Amino acid sequence: MEVRPGPSPPTDVNERKTFVRSTVLGAVAVAAVGIVGLGAWGRWDWAAGFAVGALVSLGNFHLIARAVGGAAEVDAGRAVNTLWKGSLFRFGLTGAALVVALLVFRVSLPALVAGLLITQLTMIALWLARAMRSLT
Repeated sequence: MEVRPGPSPPTDVNERKTFVRSTVLGAVAVAAVGIVGLGAWGRWDWAAGFAVGALVSLGNFHLIARAVGGAAEVDAGRAVNTLWKGSLFRFGLTGAALVVALLVFRVSLPALVAGLLITQLTMIALWLARAMRSLT
């Protein structure tokens, strides 16, 4: 009689990737609705600012997820050093993206802030929903 292995149990890496993917997809969906809504309203300058804010927020989340995933695979001393350098790089990159968006492309500041905040709030809501599901 042949024994076939069943589905493998979820690993921490698979769960982390699933978590990151679902969070990003949910936030992208909300950002897309905001961009399309602003465009339909005729506020293309606001739609561009909202899109830039959402992209910066999603990029920031992606960098955080990569840094935490990388730090989980190394010893504690290197993890602290890696996270510290990653944070400085992330803040510098985010700041540069925001400066370029505001000064070069002249996007709307309120729309950019709205894109940043709404995307962050969406990700937080998705994290909380996932945490509540894991409790039940």
